[in-house]
Amino acid sequence: MSKIYFFNGWGMDKNLLKPVKNSTEYDIEVIDFPYNIDKNSIDKDDIFIGYSFGVYYLNKFLSENKDLKYKKAIGINGLPETIGKFGINEKMFNITLDTLNEENLEKFLINMDIDDSFCKSNKSFDEIKNELQFFKNNYRIIDNHIDFYYIGKNDRIIPANRLEKYCQNHNLVYKLLECGHYPFSYFKDFKNILDI
Repeated sequence: MSKIYFFNGWGMDKNLLKPVKNSTEYDIEVIDFPYNIDKNSIDKDDIFIGYSFGVYYLNKFLSENKDLKYKKAIGINGLPETIGKFGINEKMFNITLDTLNEENLEKFLINMDIDDSFCKSNKSFDEIKNELQFFKNNYRIIDNHIDFYYIGKNDRIIPANRLEKYCQNHNLVYKLLECGHYPFSYFKDFKNILDI
């Protein structure tokens, strides 16, 4: 059976997808930080989906494996230029990292526009903070390898207008969604994500 490889967002684990049904013919494989994936397991009919920082790591994976055959790659509320003029303001990113504590992490989740469907990850606070530090230490701008972008109109984490500008500047196909950074109050089923 073909697979959807889902590259997860910062600090998230498989719990994020608990509210999302899968009525597709694909198996779902969740790829969390540190985003290790066996490229030999990938089939030409497989689909990649990246969410938030997972879009960055998915682009990184595809840029390092340009000979890979797959069906398509979809990005949700993220981009390869995560920090900078099209993504998160660098100063804001550094403030988030430097002041991160458990209370601020809760505020961050609220800013994602989560609702009652949101299922918190089982990662410890230290794991989540180390993940963000790792991202900063290893960040570099990567070329785009995503075929289609979903952009939450009300996204306050990766500002929607910046991501839209990125897509326009690079002639990328995208669709605006009526949601914030958390997209699974909008997408109830993987079938809806593939319906592009």
